[in-house]
Amino acid sequence: MKTLLIPVDFTTTTDNAVTFGGAWAKRYDYERIILLKTFYDNVFDNIVVSAEYAPVNQEYRAQERQEAREKLDQLCERLRSLAGPGVTVVTAESEAPLLRSILELVQAERPEMILLGSDDYKHTTGSFIAGHVISIAKASPVRVLIVPASYTYRPVEKALVPYDYNALYHLSKLNALKTSPLWGDVKLLVLNIDPKERYRNPDEAFRSTEADLHNYLQNFNFSLHYRNDQNIIGGIIEFTKEHDVQLILAMPGHYSFLYSLTHKSISEGIYRNARVPVLILK
Repeated sequence: MKTLLIPVDFTTTTDNAVTFGGAWAKRYDYERIILLKTFYDNVFDNIVVSAEYAPVNQEYRAQERQEAREKLDQLCERLRSLAGPGVTVVTAESEAPLLRSILELVQAERPEMILLGSDDYKHTTGSFIAGHVISIAKASPVRVLIVPASYTYRPVEKALVPYDYNALYHLSKLNALKTSPLWGDVKLLVLNIDPKERYRNPDEAFRSTEADLHNYLQNFNFSLHYRNDQNIIGGIIEFTKEHDVQLILAMPGHYSFLYSLTHKSISEGIYRNARVPVLILK
């Protein structure tokens, strides 16, 4: 059963992810959506910030969970309306920390993809889910779709594929998308950021690599693009603004443009700058 997993924390960021997920599931023929809420408590969650640091009573905790379950039910109803009658919407609850609860659910339910809401350059809610986007994306064995909080769903007509000539073999992962006829009309804008501008005076090695690129993408409708930005992330973001793409397809591994974010500012790299969803392939 083709399944989409959406962790939620009831902020407007994950509410937007749920709305986006309903439209995405309907467009790409998903059969089931799972909304995940973790009730994990760390040691400090049971303390009320007061002069006495009094422990939170169990009655308050029970009421808090009941309210959360009611919100889950409301999200389910909204999702059913958005996704249509062909999509089953269910909820899952966990007592484990967020990352562990997601990985356990992935193992048990085998979703095709995880959809995560993220705070972005003009919308910050302090979402707990958004604060763990990168750790989830790195640990997940399945695709992860990151949706900026300010983004409204649009059908994917053009998708950006940033790549590195040193790791063209990662492009083979695009073939998994090609198995779905729904991706047949999507044009791929394949982008290389090359500050040294080798593309202006290509040598034999450059031409050979470009020929390999064409072989990897022979089953797709695509066009090649080059930029000479010193800042790779900045160049990619500018390209999305200039070409009105609806999705960024990110390759996994060392040569993914996302890799550098784990060593720099993740919040500036994705949350603040990305204006379109990012789909991380696995």
